[in-house]
Amino acid sequence: MNSRHLAIVPATWHVLWTYVLRRSNLPPPFLASFKLTQRCNLHCEPCPFWRQPTPDLPWGQVISSLAKLRQRGSRIVIFEGGEPLIWQDGAYRFKDVVAEARKLFLVVGATTNGTQPLDVGTDVLWVSLDGLQATHDRLRGTGVFQQALANIQANRTSCVYAHLTANRQNAAELPELIKFLRGKVRGITIQLYYPYGGKDDLWLPPDERERLLRQVIQLKQSGYPILNSIPGLRALMRGSWRCVDSLVDNVHPDGSLQQGCYLKGRDVPDCSCCGFSPHTEISLAYQGVPAAIWAGLRIFF
Repeated sequence: MNSRHLAIVPATWHVLWTYVLRRSNLPPPFLASFKLTQRCNLHCEPCPFWRQPTPDLPWGQVISSLAKLRQRGSRIVIFEGGEPLIWQDGAYRFKDVVAEARKLFLVVGATTNGTQPLDVGTDVLWVSLDGLQATHDRLRGTGVFQQALANIQANRTSCVYAHLTANRQNAAELPELIKFLRGKVRGITIQLYYPYGGKDDLWLPPDERERLLRQVIQLKQSGYPILNSIPGLRALMRGSWRCVDSLVDNVHPDGSLQQGCYLKGRDVPDCSCCGFSPHTEISLAYQGVPAAIWAGLRIFF
């Protein structure tokens, strides 16, 4: 039994006490999204963050922000960017951040574009893939798809997942990408592209969104390692879930902290366009949907 399995016991008791026995209309945060930097070594078409470069968050603020997140209730922290794996402050690198976070949180994760070595010490690591090779490279840069696959193959741990963001350019081939990735990663998670600044050419209209998600559900039922729950995928299809956004804390690259919707401080939220599946799953889990609870346990433990 490894540390991930042992962590289920304290995590379960924490959830039962904080979110079930002491249930309230405004639950405290449980998961934190920590955007260490908006710098990135790629200029991906779907991403708004590299267009707003800011200095990396200094080491001292990283440490104080981690302590504050833990004190506020979060038990899981996920580092983002930009590209979080290129964060640095003097001699400190991303691995140092992970080592400090592991002292405070049950689970430490990160999302990466896959162009850096993946052995960074996290419990969970998502590599973002935006389609098969031609589409992925068109959206992210020539050679990026093969570079990401090579780093996945070279990784010595079993914690790597693929994270697919569906948009209008890649939706038709995502079922084929899911089949291609089987056996190459621990699992696959899916969300929908959000059109920062208003609907654009990448935004997936409702009819195409529903068509894709029906295919994804069929693939999951056929045994492909899709970790979104079926209730979560159906909720995304209809845009019908009740979002409990207070379950999530967000740290911005300037060190500011905000509880709630991922878009606060980043864009004007438009719930009709939302495709942020982590918010869908954590909201359904809080509302007692067994499949969403199981999805969280499978991903994080």
